Amino acid sequence: MITLYLSFSFLILGVYMITRYFFKIPFRTFLFEGKRPDFRKFAIYFAWYFTALILYLLVDVALHPQAFTLNFDPIPWLGVLVVTAPLVLFQSAAEEILFRGYMYRMFRSLRGSAFWSILVTSLIFALLHGFNPEMLHYGIFGPLYYLLVALFLGIVAYHTNGLAAPIGIHFATNMFNTSIWGYGTSTLENMGLQNVVYRHTLDMPFAFFGIFVIVISYVAFQLFKHKRNRS
Repeated sequence: MITLYLSFSFLILGVYMITRYFFKIPFRTFLFEGKRPDFRKFAIYFAWYFTALILYLLVDVALHPQAFTLNFDPIPWLGVLVVTAPLVLFQSAAEEILFRGYMYRMFRSLRGSAFWSILVTSLIFALLHGFNPEMLHYGIFGPLYYLLVALFLGIVAYHTNGLAAPIGIHFATNMFNTSIWGYGTSTLENMGLQNVVYRHTLDMPFAFFGIFVIVISYVAFQLFKHKRNRS
């Protein structure tokens, strides 16, 4: 797992080389759009989304108790968490730098439409994540889940005007999947991770419904905030 996650350094290196030497843009300027990193926004979105995932898990356990096994051993869990958390943050940031950073701005410069950029970037994200053997095991809901997640991250990046919030959400998602719960057929299952609970089989339609509720709630909140600010 350490080797796998550290390989994302090549992704960041690629974006750095293109922005710095091809487009002649300092990487810090590209990454933060001339501003400082917004750690407060990162923390808020991480905490909010991680809480939403915990609520989703509690609902899932309440509705399908037979599908879960308690798997918590605090000392090994804490040890693995200390090692994996920085790696997961690095991997999450690397993907957001590529998709909601470089690719989004590239398509935005070609067509000038935020909607177009979010859609195309999300389709690419879904193709790379949703069509791997693990997700195809669940049929169409695997690719649809990742498409909806990518659209959500694109919308968040657009509304927050930066990468801090989507990185926080991406980090929360991956930490949840590597430390809070595990599930059958997961590619991370045999990498020495320690989870609190284990779901024997992933209910992908239920997971899709869960992320759908979160996305709709966020969009409704943004519309409400926009309407209130206008009035």
